[in-house]
Amino acid sequence: MNSKARHKTSLYHFKGDEVEKMNNKPKTKLLTISLLCCGRPDTTERCLKSLMPIREAIDSEIQVVDTGCSKETRKIIEKYADEIFEFTWVKDFAAARNFQLDQANGKMFLYIDDDEWFLDTKYIIEFFQDPRCTSYNVGGYFQRNYLDFEGKEYEDIEVMRMCRVDPDVCFKGKIHEYIYPGCGNTMFMDARAGHFGYVYESEEENVKHSLRNIPLLIEMMEEEPKELRWPYQLAQEYKAIKYNKELLDLCTETYNKIADSADEVDKKYRGSFACGIVIAMARLEMLDELLAFYKEVQEKKNLYPLPMAKIAFYASKIYFIRDENDKCEAEIKYYFDVYEKVGNDRGLMFIQGGIFSNDTFNETNMNLMYCYAMTCGLRKGDYGPMVHYYRRISWNAKVVRLNRGFVMTLIAEAAKVGYKKEIRDVLNKFFSSEGFRNLLEKLIDEATREFDEEGLQNIKNAFKTTEGEKEMNLYMDVRILEYQISCIENWDNFKQLTDILEAYAQLAVKWQKVHDLMFPSENPSFTLAQETKLACDINDFIECEGTDIPKALSYIKDMIGRRPIMNAAIGELADMYGRKQMLDALRAKDPVKFQEMYNLEDAILRQIAELDEAGQVDEAVATYQELIMAIKNTYGVETLHV
Repeated sequence: MNSKARHKTSLYHFKGDEVEKMNNKPKTKLLTISLLCCGRPDTTERCLKSLMPIREAIDSEIQVVDTGCSKETRKIIEKYADEIFEFTWVKDFAAARNFQLDQANGKMFLYIDDDEWFLDTKYIIEFFQDPRCTSYNVGGYFQRNYLDFEGKEYEDIEVMRMCRVDPDVCFKGKIHEYIYPGCGNTMFMDARAGHFGYVYESEEENVKHSLRNIPLLIEMMEEEPKELRWPYQLAQEYKAIKYNKELLDLCTETYNKIADSADEVDKKYRGSFACGIVIAMARLEMLDELLAFYKEVQEKKNLYPLPMAKIAFYASKIYFIRDENDKCEAEIKYYFDVYEKVGNDRGLMFIQGGIFSNDTFNETNMNLMYCYAMTCGLRKGDYGPMVHYYRRISWNAKVVRLNRGFVMTLIAEAAKVGYKKEIRDVLNKFFSSEGFRNLLEKLIDEATREFDEEGLQNIKNAFKTTEGEKEMNLYMDVRILEYQISCIENWDNFKQLTDILEAYAQLAVKWQKVHDLMFPSENPSFTLAQETKLACDINDFIECEGTDIPKALSYIKDMIGRRPIMNAAIGELADMYGRKQMLDALRAKDPVKFQEMYNLEDAILRQIAELDEAGQVDEAVATYQELIMAIKNTYGVETLHV
């Protein structure tokens, strides 16, 4: 696309609410799409490419303001932009945006950051194709803030990015600039712009970014002490870098200033500062103070339901941890009541929401509340909440977080009652993905030390008719056999021990194969479980224990710690194997004499057993002591049997 580069710089000065008159020139386009650019070539091109469907469908222009691009980025801009302007950066976003706005030839102005890109432009195009579009004063779209570099988790927030180009419209704010006046007929388009701007490679990078913003925000607070926007944005920066004491102090001070105000703007901000107080208190583990503050705002009734629901979310977590089930359930009920009234109403969410409450009803928080509700029910033996809520969890989403306490309570209930359809139905959901299955197995493994063999068998039975029944039968059989082995204090002989360890190894390997095949993948990358690694060590030991002593000993060394529950048996294996090697060496020295003594020990042991059975205990003990002494005097050991 042809472009013509123009150079112009401009600054706009504000005195209170008075603003110099802006763009007065005749409008030759319906829409000006604009962006400030100083970013990387790849993100800039992605942004500009996403604008082209709008550019081609609407009477529009793309204007780019170059605030310091590299040569490579500049070449990319020239491929897409209708006009390019240069602006000398003065550490003032509003000044740059106002310069941008003053160049617009469109009746309407839409802007996007160069690290964003539209995921879909359908509804933007539909909006600007409607002749009524110019009747709107302001508007925007949804910024999809990704929380990880893979884009699996994200939060959508409404951002004001559109305005009608009128002489009285401008931008304010050196940072976190905003359209002023931001009122009148408003339209939020059902479009989303992807944004990785809040994902950082390291915590140091995150802190560095916020520390650049904080001085500017403090400066804005000093310039406009009555403008709540600046402490609001500063609180967001403090939260992002976990400056929790500063967050608490700022939000408390600002909340107290407007706690009793009847002004609607104050009421909206009040909810955000109240939520900021609660977030800071939770992070600082000031849990009693948090509950006291919650009681205070409940009594004052000075917050919208949405921020109250966010605070109820935190209160329910405290009550859940403290096992105060009735109080926890009361907060859960309030939370879901507000969700029914507000959660699906974008208008109410926008009016009542803010930076600290927009995520109140996000998927993660909703799932957590479902887990709290189900756990409270299970603690009382009431399966009703579990039956009601388990289907609401987004089991098939890319990322789903479940409360550990809920899963552990579910496992404990299964250990107690065995198969129950209500439990079975929930357990079956864990086989909807590999991640859930792995989580369940991990937590079962952690919980097994709390259960006896009957409890473990009950857990196994709980998986009847589930999609994972075959695997879980084997998985629990491994756990049951581990429990049985751990209960044996004295092993009769080396063969008995190696036989049961070999059976364990076969079972663990069999389970691993079924485990790996349950969720087939085009690019499988199997990871051996600790029990399977132990199984491999056992098999390798059995294969070489008679031919390569050093290697066999190294395998025993590898076994230790694989499965802590098996350490006692492995320790006994090491001891028996050491004694076996000693006896094998003695046998090799004089096989005939050794065999005679071995047979004698067998005969005397049978005699001792007969004496013991006849009730001649003292004589049996004396005979046994004589036997030990005879073997010890001859070979230096107490028995020739291992």
